Amino acid sequence: MKRFVKYFVALILIVLAFLAVAWFFSTRKVETYTSPLTPVMVMEPEVREIKESYTVTGYIEAEAMVPVVPFVSGTITEYYAENDMSVKKDQVLAVIDTEPYELQLKQAEAAYLAYEATFERVSALYEKGAATKQNYDEVKAQRDAGKAQYELAQLQLSYCYVDSPVDGTILMSNGAVGGIGTSDNPIAVIANLDDLIVNVTVPEKYYHTIDANKNDLLVNVVKESGSESYSCKAELVSVSPYIDPTTKTFKVKVRLTGDVSSFRPGMMVDVEIIYNDEEVLSLPQSIKKLDGSVYIVVEDEKGEYKAKYLDLPKLLEDDDYFQVEEKYKDVMFISRGQTKVLDGESVKITEGY
Repeated sequence: MKRFVKYFVALILIVLAFLAVAWFFSTRKVETYTSPLTPVMVMEPEVREIKESYTVTGYIEAEAMVPVVPFVSGTITEYYAENDMSVKKDQVLAVIDTEPYELQLKQAEAAYLAYEATFERVSALYEKGAATKQNYDEVKAQRDAGKAQYELAQLQLSYCYVDSPVDGTILMSNGAVGGIGTSDNPIAVIANLDDLIVNVTVPEKYYHTIDANKNDLLVNVVKESGSESYSCKAELVSVSPYIDPTTKTFKVKVRLTGDVSSFRPGMMVDVEIIYNDEEVLSLPQSIKKLDGSVYIVVEDEKGEYKAKYLDLPKLLEDDDYFQVEEKYKDVMFISRGQTKVLDGESVKITEGY
């Protein structure tokens, strides 16, 4: 009997303990943790100018670079050419030693005068029947040959004065007094610095785009020099009809227009060929995630904001902006915080963080 009472009391205590624990947990205030919403900044598309273009590096050239070459050889006794000097057509740039050619001229002149005197004497005799036709033809041929030699000697003497064949600016002056002038080495190189071109090589994938729009293309030539930048408009001159099979490229030639005073032959420049230029609804490239995806914010039936992944069709774009369709005109795109959200995640729109 005592054992039964002992077990009964123990059971009562266990039940009371269980009821006490149950009461404790049922009356305790439970605190729940709610994670904070991801803050995001949003923006709506705006109408902007988007330029589709291809930029390639090239070198400024003069349309015509003319080497000044002496037609006779000899020691340079006078030299006037200087780099960056403006010259006119027929302006003397150098003088080759004239003495050998003056002596040659005197020799040719003496021979010619002798042949001329003989021809006049034989011609008079021939008219009187005192000389044969053969004699007349021989001295006439000698006289004509002597005259040609005399005229050649005059021409060679004139070539001692080396003049500019065109108007322009001297790019290189390669001669000096005391040096030897020959037809193998130009004593100067002249170019018209108002007529500058750039020849560039463009990948094959742009061929049809450029060739089909060659009359409407916009071209800019830009020179970066430290913190300064110089730019100039250009026009398309020609598109090569040949694709290089080894490099899969083709040649494009453009001519600078407008003020070209900041450009010189030999300068390395960037040539921007703009083949499409439109005012369209657009967003900055910076709103894209690293994988190129974009996210918008939508409001659900509870009034909560959710991030939603959006698959946009590829339209016009440049380095700074990309085009979106008109139906997204009033849509809120996530412009900051997009790297931290997932599709369907609740977000909090903020002005800045």
